[in-house]
Amino acid sequence: MTVAHPRTLAARSSQPPPGSRALVADDLGRQTPLGDVYLRSLIRTQLRLAALVVGALAAVLGLLPVLLATVPSVRDTTLAGVPVPWLVIGVAVHPVILALAWVYQRQARKNEAEFADLVERS
Repeated sequence: MTVAHPRTLAARSSQPPPGSRALVADDLGRQTPLGDVYLRSLIRTQLRLAALVVGALAAVLGLLPVLLATVPSVRDTTLAGVPVPWLVIGVAVHPVILALAWVYQRQARKNEAEFADLVERS
């Protein structure tokens, strides 16, 4: 929230003079409705990415109990005296989580870089 004198707010809401371009960075800095649209677009993109990654993780973790319950050979197998379900849940899940985290971080940085390029280009 910005606290400003009413005259300052009135000056900020006026249109730029003809022939000059309003910059996206100015719209963001002045918290204009157009700047809010750009910012909401970035937030929506990041939220969509987060939902996809969490959905993928939930699918992987949700299918493990189904796999272990429906395939008795996997459920009853041991490896070096340790039950395979324990190995899958305790060891094999972690690389999947790390891979999803890496994908999320990489894509989130790409989204932010594209947003920064948009701000700098305009």
